[in-house]
Amino acid sequence: MRTITSLLASTVAATCIAGCEQSSDSLVPHDTYSNYWTSPAAASHNPAPSHVQELTGSGQNGITDLVTAAAMSAAMGTPDQVARMHGTQKIQYAMLGSFLKDLGVTIPAATTSGSGGGKGSGGGTTAAPSAGSLYANGSSALGAPIYPNRTPEMIVPSTAALAKEFDIFMAAAPAIIAGIANSTRCPGVALVTSGELTADGISCLIGKPSTPDHLTLANQIVSSASDPTTGQEIAVATLLAAAHISE
Repeated sequence: MRTITSLLASTVAATCIAGCEQSSDSLVPHDTYSNYWTSPAAASHNPAPSHVQELTGSGQNGITDLVTAAAMSAAMGTPDQVARMHGTQKIQYAMLGSFLKDLGVTIPAATTSGSGGGKGSGGGTTAAPSAGSLYANGSSALGAPIYPNRTPEMIVPSTAALAKEFDIFMAAAPAIIAGIANSTRCPGVALVTSGELTADGISCLIGKPSTPDHLTLANQIVSSASDPTTGQEIAVATLLAAAHISE
């Protein structure tokens, strides 16, 4: 019995001596990995760096050095501005409706068929639905809450929600271009002058002061389209979608 006990004790001690030194649970990098982050040659032979380094500034998997990250955030603005900039919650359904109304889009009551369109006089052809009807009948795709079922508002936008939102902006573009000067959001503002989008008009669409880059890119879209009218509508829809896919 004593011999067995001694043998077990010797085995455990030998195992600890051989294995504990190679444990991967250590919070401090082993000497084997000491040059992992500075030597590509060492990294090729030692593919398992310390998890502490990964979390505090390895630069991999989108992680940035903490000092660099703080400097980048400070350049963006105040902490609350940075938080809003990095927010991923989609724009709420009711908020999107209010936004469209402020831009002069008329939103009708939702129809039971959900088609949002009707038959025109052209031998049974279906008229294109308006932006208001796309919004009113697209509540499901846009992730609106369903209160009778106790279903909350969808927080993260789905592909269907983003596609539906862009469809709405595209359908709303002609009315926005024509009536923005009479809108609640930007009274007296001209969105298009001499066939090009204006800086004030773009500021109205995106909700913050526009930059020369906004103006250049928007009017590049206009000039690249098959005709100026189509280009203006695509530019307006693109600006709206880029600025309002999240809160």
